[in-house]
Amino acid sequence: MSSSLETEQQLREAVDALLTPRRRAAQPSTVRYEERGRFDSVYGPVAYWSSGTGPPVLLVHGWEGTHTDLDAFVEPLLARGARVVTLDLPAHGESAGTQAGIPDFAAAIVAFGALVGPLAGTIAHSVGCPAVALAIGGGLRVERAVFVATPTRYERWAREFAREGGIDGDALVAALVARGIDVPSLDLVKNVADFELPGLLVHSADDRVTDARGSRAVAAAWRGSRLLCVDGLGHARILRDPAVVAEAARFVLPSH
Repeated sequence: MSSSLETEQQLREAVDALLTPRRRAAQPSTVRYEERGRFDSVYGPVAYWSSGTGPPVLLVHGWEGTHTDLDAFVEPLLARGARVVTLDLPAHGESAGTQAGIPDFAAAIVAFGALVGPLAGTIAHSVGCPAVALAIGGGLRVERAVFVATPTRYERWAREFAREGGIDGDALVAALVARGIDVPSLDLVKNVADFELPGLLVHSADDRVTDARGSRAVAAAWRGSRLLCVDGLGHARILRDPAVVAEAARFVLPSH
């Protein structure tokens, strides 16, 4: 039987693992941004990029990703007259930090939104989606949102991680809450229930990272949203599919 000290060590290591993204080797961007800079945050400097002069549209990457993951959206948005703005989330890419969770991402997004002004729209991928949802609840001003391949419940992810590691799920959730991650509140179906902005959920049926059924549940809970179901695009290829990219660009800037 494990001692209490061993269990506490296991929990600390599990929490650290859940909050420490692996930094992916820098991928060259296919986009030549007109501006790049950093803004200060409680996590340290956060890197951002910007091009265009029209209504701002924010691109947000997912866990262990970088801003370059959404490069395919930039030119179509610029062609529709947008100002495209994007960032590397805390502890990712060129931004500072070693540990971060969804609330940290949301706080950085709110700060960036205040810096660039009210957003015409946002397109987010994977864990970037619940981070944007939390940011909207925290005051991010945005008119329309596209969520691509979103997860739905952080608690499900944490409990699965605990099960695979032979750790008590309740204990891991409690340890995450103690570290400032309010796990029960990170439920996208509940988080979008009061949204008044239009939303588009995009998910591929063969996504092996996040379950497409989650997007269906989110779309059902989010008044004014619709669901675009595709297949054969997995979790990452969906970000480069011309039809998905074009539909997302049209959705966030419908009158351009």
